[in-house]
Amino acid sequence: MDFFQTNINLGEVFVQLLAFVTIFWALRSFAWKRILKALDTRRELIKSEFDKIESAKKENESLHLEYANRLQKIEEEARGKLQQAIDEGKEIARELQESARKEARAVLEKAKEDISLEVAKAKVTLRHEIADLTLGATEKLIREKLDETKDKELVLDFIEELEKLK
Repeated sequence: MDFFQTNINLGEVFVQLLAFVTIFWALRSFAWKRILKALDTRRELIKSEFDKIESAKKENESLHLEYANRLQKIEEEARGKLQQAIDEGKEIARELQESARKEARAVLEKAKEDISLEVAKAKVTLRHEIADLTLGATEKLIREKLDETKDKELVLDFIEELEKLK
C-alpha cells in the first residue's frame, strides 16, 4: 500500500475522472449516435458481404453439379457415338464380306462356264481329230481316197453312234 499512497495523488485522480466523465458525456451527446450508426452500417455491410459469399457458394455448388451432369451427358453421348461407329464398322465389314462372297461365286460360275466351253471345244476338236485319224487309218487300209467330206460324214456318224452307246 505504501506504493499507492506515495505515488497516487487524489487530486490528479479526481481531475482525470472528471475529464473522463466530461469527454464521455460530450462524446455521448454529440458523437454517440454517429458512432453507433457507423458501427451498424459496418455490421450491415459485413452481413451483406457474408450473404453474398454464401450466395456465391450456393451458385458455385449448383454450377458444379450442372457441369458434372453436362460432363456425364457428354461422356454418355461419346460412348453412344463410339458404339454407333463400332456398329457401322461391323456393318461395313459384313457388307464387304458379302460382296466378296458374291464376287467369289461369280468368278466360280464364270470359271465353270469357261471350263464347260473348253470341254465342249475339246470334244469338237477331239471328234475332228478322231475323224481325221480314222480317215487316215481307213485310207491306209484301203489305199485309196474317196470323197473327203463324205468320208468325214461317215466317221462322224460312227462316232455319234459310239457316244450313244456310252
